[in-house]
Amino acid sequence: MKKNQSALIIKRFLSPTNESNAYVLINDDIAVVIDPADASHDISNMLDEQGLDLKYLLVTHGHRSHIQSLPILKESFGGTLCLHELDSDLLKESIDTLEPDLLVKDNATLTLNDTVIKILHTPGHTPGSLCFYVKKDRVLFSGDTLLKGEFGRIWGPHSMGLMLRSLKRLNIVIHPKTTVYPGHGSFTIMSDEAWLDTLDNLS
Repeated sequence: MKKNQSALIIKRFLSPTNESNAYVLINDDIAVVIDPADASHDISNMLDEQGLDLKYLLVTHGHRSHIQSLPILKESFGGTLCLHELDSDLLKESIDTLEPDLLVKDNATLTLNDTVIKILHTPGHTPGSLCFYVKKDRVLFSGDTLLKGEFGRIWGPHSMGLMLRSLKRLNIVIHPKTTVYPGHGSFTIMSDEAWLDTLDNLS
């Protein structure tokens, strides 16, 4: 859990079956869920116990291992389901009963009280992969784009080039002291990922 001057609280839940990370952002009495994986039980209990209003369900990418709890949370708590349109087909393949409420675009912003969440389109792992950046609090939710010491799996013939561009962009626009919360594994700090600097030598 992390708390700082803007009253933003971050809670991480580890998926009990596939070790995916699920995150809940809380500002006052409003919450955002990022990639709930199959942690619906723990997330639901926390939302109920704290009386939180779920404003957004944010999807970094449409792989089922990261989103299988979406229908339960959507039915129980509502919230605006957001993802990139290029991952709409993946969502449909994973959960054919669920439709996105909002197709978000690169550089768009969402608000959680006084917290501003910037959306970065970072294709590579999937065509519609997203990262969510809270600049003021120096936190980045990177899905399977950036992991500690590595990047997410490449799936197609053109994915490597997309991934390289996405990682280079993150290395440029994200503050070095930003804490990175990935889709798998432990958190890291941008400045600790020195290997990103070597990507400039690759095309």
